[in-house]
Amino acid sequence: MELPTPYSAWHASLPNHSAARGRARGLAARTGRRLWPIVLLMLILVSSAQAAFTLIGLSIDDSATRNIVEGRTLARDLPPVRFPGTLRTADWLLDRPALAATLARHLYPPLERYHVTPQENGTYEVSDLGALRGSFRLVARGEKRRVYLCQGEFRSLAQILKLSGGMVFTLEFRDLQQGGEAYLEVVPQLYLRLDNIVAHGILKVLSPLINGIIDRRVGNLTTATQVVGERMNRDPAGLYREMRSWPDVKPEELEAYRQAFLPDDGAR
Repeated sequence: MELPTPYSAWHASLPNHSAARGRARGLAARTGRRLWPIVLLMLILVSSAQAAFTLIGLSIDDSATRNIVEGRTLARDLPPVRFPGTLRTADWLLDRPALAATLARHLYPPLERYHVTPQENGTYEVSDLGALRGSFRLVARGEKRRVYLCQGEFRSLAQILKLSGGMVFTLEFRDLQQGGEAYLEVVPQLYLRLDNIVAHGILKVLSPLINGIIDRRVGNLTTATQVVGERMNRDPAGLYREMRSWPDVKPEELEAYRQAFLPDDGAR
């Protein structure tokens, strides 16, 4: 029988450090597993708070839109647009930007150079043959309101001044009655952010020019909206007959119009 030596007896009396370290690691692992869901939830909440913000009552989760609104060069509340019609008509047109642009070109000559082309990624390319070039997309929609993001460039002063940047365009709709007839009022608001740093620095100088450009373009779009809306509301059949002769109206667009506004008309 082997007798314990003084060293072995002393060593056995010491605490088991390996076992203590193992217990500590196990405790840390269990604590980490309990805390990890909490940490993950906090990260998600912080990320969501940074990404989402509210605009005209809609929650917007789009960084490009937020950057323009919060870093805007200019913000404008534009005059309301009123025309005979209903929200149904406005929604139908806004869901078909290319056809809406076609109607505007034919019914309002000042916009005859204005073209909208759908892209595969859900955006729309917009151009008026040189003075304006860019793209836009729907960012959010809710009951009686929409938010659009536009990005691109425009030229003015005989093509001398060239500005690029982004614009957030909001639309709110109100149903009205006037003289026993249904009207729709559209309340637009825009936020503009210019890419040119110099433009930010001389905003006081450029502001009258930029506001003048905005007023002219919005004025044209406003008048076109009123003309198209009134024609669709008061003479949908006559407009349909005209559209049948326009080469830039696709057959499926013509049929969609007929089904929406002339459901009892069997003409093809």
